[in-house]
Amino acid sequence: MHRYGRIVLLGLALSLSACQSFYPKAPALAAPQWQAQQYQRQDQVEVQWKQQSFSFLLYQQQQGKNLSMLGLSLTGQVLFKLQFDGQKVKVEQRIEQMRLLPFDFVVRDILFATYPKFAESGQPNVEVKQQGNTQQIEIAKQHVLTIQKQVHSIQLDNLHVPYTIVFSPMDDALQAGN
Repeated sequence: MHRYGRIVLLGLALSLSACQSFYPKAPALAAPQWQAQQYQRQDQVEVQWKQQSFSFLLYQQQQGKNLSMLGLSLTGQVLFKLQFDGQKVKVEQRIEQMRLLPFDFVVRDILFATYPKFAESGQPNVEVKQQGNTQQIEIAKQHVLTIQKQVHSIQLDNLHVPYTIVFSPMDDALQAGN
């Protein structure tokens, strides 16, 4: 009977670990000085992880305190849709292949790379080291991200996973008022 109990506990632990709600929280995601503002950004995104790479379109739009992110495949399929309120990420929609993706960490990295002054929004234990066009983001004294900003792109390297994301801004002619 003791053996059966261990098998049940192991099965329960494995099933619970598959739920996104049990992922560890991303350090330096909550932004105590998050401001309500109007913000919009559109990028073509190239991701390189292990020997795989893929591209998608990323739309960010903030109205008030809520920032929406929408990821679309290059053919227009919705990959994910989420909201960030300065404290937490709420995933509203995602394709099945992304159900285990820790969006808290991905959103944090996107915000450090693309959102104006996110690194200065009051997260504890965050230090930014600037050297020319390159930023090194340290969280709890560990070098986590390297961000290189060029004229037509931003390259983000996550040193812990590791993966690389290149953001290429899209023409903003579709924005309201243009």
